[in-house]
Amino acid sequence: MFPNKVKSLLLGLLLCIIPGVLFAEGFAESSSQQARSRYIANNGVILAPEDIFVDSYLASYNYGYPEPETDVGVNIYNTLNRPDSSSRNHLGREGIIQVGLQGKTWGFSELPPLNLVLVVDTSISMNEDNKLYWFKASMGNFIKKIRSVDSLSLVSFNNTARVAFEPTLMDSLQKRRLFLEAVDKLYPQGITNLEAGITLGYEQIIPNFRENSINQVLLFSDGDEFSTRLSMAKAHTGDIRISLMWNNRNDLDLYVVTPRGEVVNFKNPRDSSGGWMDVDRNMYGETERPMESIFWAENTAVFGNYRVYVQNYAINEPRDYPTPFQVEIKNGREYLYFEGAVSGSGRSSQTEVCSFEYTGADTLDQIYQLVELRKQQGVSISTLGLGSNFDEELLRTLAEYGQGASRSLPNIDVMNGVLNTDREFQRIMVTAAENLELELEFTPGIEILEVLGFQRRIEKNRVICRIPSLHQGDYKTLFVRYRIPPQNQGLQVAAVQVRNQQERKPIIVPEIGLYTDGNTTPDLPSGFNRVIVLTDQTNDFAARMLLHSRAVLNFAETIREVGNHYYNNAGDLTRLETALRLDHEASRILETTKRSLQYDNAYYPELGILAKYAELLNDRIGENRRSFMNESRSRMFYEDGGSFSRMTQ
Repeated sequence: MFPNKVKSLLLGLLLCIIPGVLFAEGFAESSSQQARSRYIANNGVILAPEDIFVDSYLASYNYGYPEPETDVGVNIYNTLNRPDSSSRNHLGREGIIQVGLQGKTWGFSELPPLNLVLVVDTSISMNEDNKLYWFKASMGNFIKKIRSVDSLSLVSFNNTARVAFEPTLMDSLQKRRLFLEAVDKLYPQGITNLEAGITLGYEQIIPNFRENSINQVLLFSDGDEFSTRLSMAKAHTGDIRISLMWNNRNDLDLYVVTPRGEVVNFKNPRDSSGGWMDVDRNMYGETERPMESIFWAENTAVFGNYRVYVQNYAINEPRDYPTPFQVEIKNGREYLYFEGAVSGSGRSSQTEVCSFEYTGADTLDQIYQLVELRKQQGVSISTLGLGSNFDEELLRTLAEYGQGASRSLPNIDVMNGVLNTDREFQRIMVTAAENLELELEFTPGIEILEVLGFQRRIEKNRVICRIPSLHQGDYKTLFVRYRIPPQNQGLQVAAVQVRNQQERKPIIVPEIGLYTDGNTTPDLPSGFNRVIVLTDQTNDFAARMLLHSRAVLNFAETIREVGNHYYNNAGDLTRLETALRLDHEASRILETTKRSLQYDNAYYPELGILAKYAELLNDRIGENRRSFMNESRSRMFYEDGGSFSRMTQ
C-alpha cells in the first residue's frame, strides 16, 4: 500500500520546539503558569503559535482587582478613543471594556472542613529531577496548616493504584505523624496509570463524603511516558494526535490514512486538511526512546474514518527480533491506546493498528465523564502538573470538568508556594461561586469587534460568558473591543449582569468601577443592574488599569507572533530578525508601562521570557549567518577551481 522509498533528510527541518501549552485556560494559574513559562524558556524553547491562547492568558492574569466585600466582586473599566480627523474616523470611535471578576479571600480558619484525597503519581519518571521529593518536602509544612476538623487520605499510583493512608480525621499529632510516615514511604517505580489513581481517589472520598465540607481530590502528576516523550520531541496537539512509541533503535514508521484517502507519513508529512507529521525518529537509530507523531490542529481535522498503520522501515538493532510498540490516539477529548509488534522490515512488516471515527473535538473520554459525574455528586478535582513534560491539556480539562483548578509546578519553590500559602491554596481548593453567567449588552448599533477571555458567545450586541466556577481569591477577566458608529447619537451604554446560571439569580456586587455622566440614569435592559456610559471621560484609575492590560495583551500577542515567525520557515533570516524586533518592542512597551504606572516590580516574568527569547533568537540568527557564509565560501571555492586565493588576498 505504501511506497518504500528513501526518506528525505529535509524532514529534519520540520521538527519544531513545542513544549506544551503555555497559556492554558485561566483556572487560577497565572503565577505558576508564568513560572513554567520561564522554566521552558530557560531550557531553550520558544513556543509555537498554536500553543499560545492569548484570551485564556489574559483571563488568568492577576490585574490586582480590589478585594470584594461579598463572595464575588465585579470590576468594570472602559476607555473610548477621542474623535479625530483620521481616515478611520468615518467608521466611528473604538473603545475597550474590561470586566474583571474577583473572588473574596477568607481566612483559612473560616473555611469549611476539608475532606481531601491526595492522589500522587509514583511512576519511575517522578524520580527525574527529584519530583517525588518535591511532594514529600512540601508535606511537612502542609500538614501543619491542616486543622483538626479536616480529613486527609493518600493514594499513590503507577502501574496500579493503592491506598497509602486511609481517610482520617487529622485531630491528633499521632495521626499527622502517621500521614507523614506514609508520604515518606512513597518511591518511584513502574509506569503511569492515571485513570486508576483518579478512580481510587474518588473511592476514598465517597464513603467519607461530608455535607457542608470541601470534598476534593488533589492530583499530582508529571505525566506518563507518552507525554514525556511528546514534550521532549516538541510535538504538537490539536483535534487529533496519533503518536507511536517503541523502545529500541529500529526505525518504525507511522502511517495514517485520512477520510479523504490521503496518506500522512514520512514521505508525505502534510495532507490537504492540515495533518502534519511533526515528529519522526530513528532515521539513524539515534535513540532507544523514540517516537513519531502526526496531528491535526484545532478546527482542521476532517470528519470521518482514520486508519492507522505501523511499519519497520529499517532494522538498526544487532538482531532481528520483533519490536513491540504502543500507539496513543487523542480523538477530540477521548484518549485511545493500542499495543502491537512488528517483525522484519519493509512492506512485509506493515501492521494495521486500528481505525477510528472523528466526529468532532467534543468527543469525551471516559475519565472526563467520571470527573463530571463526581462533580455532580459534590466532589471536585484539582490537578497539579510537576515539571515540564506532563500533558497540560489533559490535566487542565480534567480540572475543568471536575470544577477544580489546574496548576503548573515547575520546581519545588512553586509547589511550596501553592500548597503552603493560604491564599494560593484557597485558589485551587475553595469555590467562591459556581455556574456563573456574565452578560454584557451594548446600546443597539454598537459593533462588537473582538472578545477575549472566557467561554463566550456573541449575539448581535450582546456578549454572554459561561464561568463554571470562581475560587476564593481567584480572578477572571473579559476584554471586549467595540466601535460606536457615527450614526449612533445620544446616550451610548453597556449594561452588565453576573448571575447564577442555574438559579438565574443575579450576583449582588458593590458599585465598583462604574461611571456615569452624573446627570442621566439610563434605562437598563431587563434584569441588569450595572451600567457604563461609554462616552463619559475615563477616570484615572480606569485609564491606568487599561494601560496595564494593553501591555499584557501586547506581550501575549507578541509571544504568539514570535513563535509564528520562528517556526514558519525558520531558515529565513528576515523572519528571525522580525521576531527579534517584535520581542524588543514588547520589552520596550512593558518597561515604559512599568515606569508610567510606577509599578517597580511589574512584568518580571514577562520581561524574563522576552529576554530569554531574545537570546535564543540571536543564537539562531548567528547560526543562520554562519551557515550562509559557509555556503558562500563553498561556492567560491568550487567556482575558483578549488582555491581560496580570492578570499585570502
